[in-house]
Amino acid sequence: MITLTALAKRTLYSALAGLIVGGAVAGTGAALYYRAEIAQLISTQAEQAKKAAIDAARRLLDANTRADALSAQLSATESAAAAATLEKAREIPRVTTGRPCLGPGAVRLLNGAGQPGAGTVPQTPGAPAAADAAVATDTDVAGWIAGAQGQYETCRARLGALIDFEEGSPQ
Repeated sequence: MITLTALAKRTLYSALAGLIVGGAVAGTGAALYYRAEIAQLISTQAEQAKKAAIDAARRLLDANTRADALSAQLSATESAAAAATLEKAREIPRVTTGRPCLGPGAVRLLNGAGQPGAGTVPQTPGAPAAADAAVATDTDVAGWIAGAQGQYETCRARLGALIDFEEGSPQ
């Protein structure tokens, strides 16, 4: 076993104490440094989150403003189309005669459109259609056309508004 002199022991203890104190000071300094780094990162992240929230709120407000303007424009367009359709419907009896223009077979075919087997109209064996069979007059056809035009204009305006909204959206 090695025996140490009192001076060697004191020197050894002093060196160990110095190492312990130095390590504690260095550890404290490093901890303070990294706490400051972490605080800076947290601050930067909070600032970025705040900026992102403000940007999102601005985009939402812009989208709502665009949507409100397009909705008002669409409403005016739909009202104008409805008024035009109503005006046509009022004028149709004045400019039509009410004479039959589509016979019973054509009416059956058109009334069944969209149903299975609608395109097949049974042939009549040469007998004329019954007197009470449904026919479409020129007034009926003109009314249908006016209604279809009004529906088309409404649909066109709605799709146009959707396209305008999407084209104005930032990608």
